Amino acid sequence: MSHEEAIADLQIRLTYQEDDMKALNLVVKQQQDRIDTLERNIERLRELLAGMAQAQPDPIVDERPPHY
Repeated sequence: MSHEEAIADLQIRLTYQEDDMKALNLVVKQQQDRIDTLERNIERLRELLAGMAQAQPDPIVDERPPHY
């Protein structure tokens, strides 16, 4: 293999690696966007549950069942 062929081979490999890096970066960005969305949804659920817990009346520990 001549020097010119070796250089051409390296240039081709570099081009493929750059394409792979772009594809991987896109996947990572999409995953991070999804993680951000899921974290926001979890926070909304926490707030909803906290609001529901506050809206519930305090349970009476010694309350008799209705059939007594």
